[in-house]
Amino acid sequence: MKQSAKDMLVGTWLQVSLDTVSLDGTKRPLYGHNAKGMIIYTSDGYFTLMQASVDLPKLKSGLPSKATPEEAKAVIANSIAYFGRYLLDETTMVLSLDIQASTFANLTGNTSERRNITSLTDNELKFNRPFVKDVTLEAVFKRAE
Repeated sequence: MKQSAKDMLVGTWLQVSLDTVSLDGTKRPLYGHNAKGMIIYTSDGYFTLMQASVDLPKLKSGLPSKATPEEAKAVIANSIAYFGRYLLDETTMVLSLDIQASTFANLTGNTSERRNITSLTDNELKFNRPFVKDVTLEAVFKRAE
């Protein structure tokens, strides 16, 4: 029996790449060449995501609440984390997100976030989404083992 796309999506996925792609095809890694990331999709419709540059600064104070403006800017510009609920339309392969909390508060409560799944196999997940004007975000993940 063939697995449904949602059943294939459920699990833990490790980031392979996360690139911005301009209209002219130019690709740039969003959080640097060695960025790390993970998404977990549960069978009951929840997800969590965290992505970050491996070069985030260590905070001199050791306390997030005492980060210098430069440290705080570097962290927020080079990482993101959010969680919430998801729905997958298996006909269009569009993943709809209801982000319930995020390190980028502008996403919180946004139920119009969408990911277009371009490939989903037992071991690979690829999706894209509009990022900023004339730029698309392309993500590639491999299933965690």
